[in-house]
Amino acid sequence: MKTFIILLVLGAAGYYGYTEYYDKSGTVKITGNIQVSQQGNFDINAPQLGPDLYMATIRGTAKNTTDKPLKNVLIKYKVGGVTTSALIFDLGPQQQSDFTTLGVKTKGKHPSFFLENVQFEEAN
Repeated sequence: MKTFIILLVLGAAGYYGYTEYYDKSGTVKITGNIQVSQQGNFDINAPQLGPDLYMATIRGTAKNTTDKPLKNVLIKYKVGGVTTSALIFDLGPQQQSDFTTLGVKTKGKHPSFFLENVQFEEAN
């Protein structure tokens, strides 16, 4: 029984240490929506038009939820299986900033998308 309690206390201490010092999630809150626009698809080598293509971008906001300034906030999304990103150079404490990712060409009107990851550096 003593061993179980010791292991439980060590596990709780390890979890607390991880969340306090290594876990960076929750530092930048990201919200984003997909925007899709239709583009024509003309092939110069073929005498006819191809199927329509669509350009998809993610527009959203990033909010720094800490009391420390952040720099080089890289936001990566995956749209229709292709990675796209946006970069915010400086994000002050409790500051919110808008972003738009680079466009991705897709064949469908409603491609799947999800937030892949967020990377940043803490400014000194």
